[in-house]
Amino acid sequence: MADSDVNAPGIPDAPDAVPDRPTVDTPAAVAAPAALRPALREGRPVGRQQGMRLLPLQAFIWGSRAMPPQPRTRPDHALIWVIEGRMRLDFPRSHVILRAGDLRHVPAGTAFAAIPAAGTQGHVALISASLAARVQPPLPDRGMAAHVGSHAAQLEATLHELALETAKPDAGTLSCLLNLLSLRLGQLQPGRPPEPAAGAAPDLPLIEAFLALAAQRLGSAGSVAELAADLNSTMGALDQACLAARGKRAVDLIHDLRLERAVDLLRHTQRPTLRIAAELGYSSHAHFIRAFVAATGRTPDAFRAQSC
Repeated sequence: MADSDVNAPGIPDAPDAVPDRPTVDTPAAVAAPAALRPALREGRPVGRQQGMRLLPLQAFIWGSRAMPPQPRTRPDHALIWVIEGRMRLDFPRSHVILRAGDLRHVPAGTAFAAIPAAGTQGHVALISASLAARVQPPLPDRGMAAHVGSHAAQLEATLHELALETAKPDAGTLSCLLNLLSLRLGQLQPGRPPEPAAGAAPDLPLIEAFLALAAQRLGSAGSVAELAADLNSTMGALDQACLAARGKRAVDLIHDLRLERAVDLLRHTQRPTLRIAAELGYSSHAHFIRAFVAATGRTPDAFRAQSC
């Protein structure tokens, strides 16, 4: 499968001719323990039947066509298990890095971007929302982060059986295997804390560039995601940098910039508050007044009168 295919709106179907049994790669020397070696290493989907697809992790790249890909909604559930290497998941307001042994369930309807690092190995199970609705016990509706640990062999075996079943599916057998998969997930240990972005120190050049650009565009309707893209970053990475350096998310720092500029204009000019609201990018005059009162305890007009 070409990278352009897996970045398409939907991951393409597998060819009609699907082997009865996925190839198992058994090299002479493998760094990971035997129980962690993936059974499905082909660079294409194993099958798409009954709303179920199994993919090798290294072939799964998801998100917009931008580079790096931006979060994009999927209509199906994604079960992502990293066996070797690392996998980055970007969400609209955060990002996580999955390491060997980490598993993440991303519910249907969630916007995310997925980027496997070079050499990453693992599995991705894509389960349609209609099929998942019949799974007992139900899949977590808010997602889950888990560490596979000692359950690697059992989970591997269950995915292996699902791979065989998707080649020549039987609805009853597939349903039973998905129920077993859900039970296996319930046995896993909670996931490790998300790994921070590389480097413990905040990305100060990024933050300074962001604040300068945001100050220039206070009156525009540009979003944080657009500002991040113009800085060759992502909204998740920008938020992480802002939180590390300033203790606030990027959108909150923009809010502070607007208020600081509003205070300066109220003190040193006689511009009407309606014009100030428009110049600073507030959605309406009423929005400006509410934000200013929440921050200062006074209306803009009262603040101006008391500052004279």
